[in-house]
Amino acid sequence: MTIGQVILGVRDLDASTREFEALGLRVVDGGNHPGLGTANRVIPLGTTYLELLGVVDRDEAAASDFGRSLLKRTEDGDRLVRWSIRTEQIDRVGARLGLVPEPRKRLRPDGSMLTWRAAGLELSLRESWLPFFMQWDDPSQFPGSISVAHPVGNCALSWIRVSPADPARLARWTEEGAELPLRITHGNPGISGVAIATPAGEIIIERAP
Repeated sequence: MTIGQVILGVRDLDASTREFEALGLRVVDGGNHPGLGTANRVIPLGTTYLELLGVVDRDEAAASDFGRSLLKRTEDGDRLVRWSIRTEQIDRVGARLGLVPEPRKRLRPDGSMLTWRAAGLELSLRESWLPFFMQWDDPSQFPGSISVAHPVGNCALSWIRVSPADPARLARWTEEGAELPLRITHGNPGISGVAIATPAGEIIIERAP
């Protein structure tokens, strides 16, 4: 298992794109989530990616749990809202944790459709310190592997700072012993930071849970 993505919920996708581009990162337009009123931008990091997720249709977003959660979490500003673990055995993971994998999709700007299965997404909307799980139907579509040249140089995920409400549950959830770059802290439950390693040093994104 590896970390699939870290999701930063943002109030303004264009402004956030400019912010990260100013840091020397290449931001790719990811497209829309049909029926959910949201869209994303992607910062590919090889084996993982940072996702900028924003609402583009408030009425449509307000009609789904996914959209309502994002609207609420970003009322007072941008927030690190969720993270995922990428797996090639999502049915086994679902059986182990009592989760039912569900199909998901995203329409890319070029008109192509990305599809994957997710498990635990609904729970992660309420408990952001718990990751959800993803398995891409076509592994070649994984956004982290999009070929880009970051102006700052080669980039990779360095670490995620997570404050779990139940550390023992998080350990079981992530299959205790899995080598994930987590920094476990005490505090309000959620994700409070993520770092991207670059040739010039770490870019650290910190937000209160």
